[in-house]
Amino acid sequence: MDADPFRVFMEMQLKLPRNAPGSNAMTRSMFESLEGLPQEPEMLFMGCGQGNEVMELLRCSNGRATAVDMLKPFLAKLEAKADVAGISGERLRTICSDFEALDLPEGIFDIIWSEGAIYTLGFEEGLKAWAKYLKPGGLAVVSECTWLTDTPSTEARLFWEKAYPIMGTLAENAERAKRAGFELLETRVLPEEDWWTEYYQPLIPQIAKARETYAGDAGVQAMLDEEETEIRLYERHAADYGYVFYVLRKQA
Repeated sequence: MDADPFRVFMEMQLKLPRNAPGSNAMTRSMFESLEGLPQEPEMLFMGCGQGNEVMELLRCSNGRATAVDMLKPFLAKLEAKADVAGISGERLRTICSDFEALDLPEGIFDIIWSEGAIYTLGFEEGLKAWAKYLKPGGLAVVSECTWLTDTPSTEARLFWEKAYPIMGTLAENAERAKRAGFELLETRVLPEEDWWTEYYQPLIPQIAKARETYAGDAGVQAMLDEEETEIRLYERHAADYGYVFYVLRKQA
């Protein structure tokens, strides 16, 4: 019986240091640039995966984190990291849930943080859905794959029209944020090394191993082809698109 391609993909992801482009250095830099947070912020992490950003912000703040992901194995990795670091349950709560089924009190968080996960809802739709959890004037810091040019290459455009057809430009996402009830304070493009060092470079050998393990499994091989296509596309067209951090304030 052929394997489930999604299960194989998740197995590969669990072996990576992080599950989307980014870095601890970038996470810390973005957090340290924020103004107006209390000394002990209530932080909500959406789609946290194995929680690199959760751990980084717990290290560089006195805040408390509520970390949400729909996959228990990722949350288990986060919980194990927190145990090793001596972070108490008073500072970290994990919730296994998808965004639509999330049951949280409204208006209690100072900041929502999400790296590479809002695409599952769409940028504007995600901001609209998450705004209710923020206090008035609360912040949302979200990284989102974004067109960096109005005239991308044909190859990049065709790939992303299929993979993420609603991907926006910086200007389009600024308008989407405004419609969702947020003021855009800052944008910052992730450097190319944040794609390579902790995401694509570790992913490449995992793809090679899976090709051997699941040789002859057409579904898994097709999934692996898609992953390799994405990597090669970024090699050729990194100037066309990238992950962008958006710093947003909820309007009163």
